[in-house]
Amino acid sequence: MSVFKFSTLLAAAGLAFAAPVMAEPGPPVAPTEIMVGDALPYAYFATPPGEGPFPVVIVLGGSEGGDGGSRGSAPRFIEQGYAVLGLPYYSPAYLPAERQLPDLPVAFDSIPLEKLAIARDWLRGREDVKADGIGLYGVSKGAEFVLAGASRIDGFAAVVAIVPSDVIWEGWGPQTTPGEVSSFSWNGEALPFVPYLGMEEEFKKYAIPGATVRLRTPQDAGRRANPGRVPAARIRVEEIDEPVLVAGGDADNTWNSGAMAQNIAERRAEEGGLETVALIYPEASHALSGTGVQRTEGTFRYDEPTLAAQQEIWPATLAFLALHLKGE
Repeated sequence: MSVFKFSTLLAAAGLAFAAPVMAEPGPPVAPTEIMVGDALPYAYFATPPGEGPFPVVIVLGGSEGGDGGSRGSAPRFIEQGYAVLGLPYYSPAYLPAERQLPDLPVAFDSIPLEKLAIARDWLRGREDVKADGIGLYGVSKGAEFVLAGASRIDGFAAVVAIVPSDVIWEGWGPQTTPGEVSSFSWNGEALPFVPYLGMEEEFKKYAIPGATVRLRTPQDAGRRANPGRVPAARIRVEEIDEPVLVAGGDADNTWNSGAMAQNIAERRAEEGGLETVALIYPEASHALSGTGVQRTEGTFRYDEPTLAAQQEIWPATLAFLALHLKGE
């Protein structure tokens, strides 16, 4: 697949990867919001009312890029008494120029996991932060990010991975060659990855009225076609000492988050002594980061199994974080 074709298909897809709403940082998530600075472009920090020190949730969105995903989630955590560090890490090149976030990568190519260590150290330097109460919350590609990062970086009290991956997947974007780039890197080296198989063909379906697009299909196909690459690409979740919560759906058409969440839980169980909460729903989709309240804007609505799953996942997430970040 050519870079031009892939970028064009992504642009045409629109709904496949939700677009960030603004070219500049979105509206503040709280009156206390500040920007982190040049070390983490467009990252922001906000606290709830009071003096602290506060437990903190580092929030990462998915392949939609920009800061829209983290800004959508941040107020929910602030309402629960957490400070939030929103960590954008990618600004898709296939979006219009006015939607780009300058200084973020335009390709999902070898994103440095070290961004999490930079965020951790910045938080530790603040008097209003509970240094032993820093947690990670990632959704979709953000879940892949936090699991891969936490398997290499210490200093987090808990990890929440919603619709996660158990492996590092192929990257994409301008100036990349399909099948040759990784989504993430560590110490300046691209991590081993599982390639896709048939992604261009799947994206072409967006141009067919009424067609069902399953981004999961080329990912499942790539995994089946490359069994020898899976072991090296597998995220070493057994090396995450901290408690981990994963949530996935078997009816996920974006990727097989149900099976991958199960793989994560089983791997940690095999290691022994690692606290893991696994919430897996046979009929739920990819949209598991909601709070269980039906959408009222636009035309998209959660299906009933997904909505029911959200109504369990969100309270479980809050209880998990309260235990491990607040000690409640």
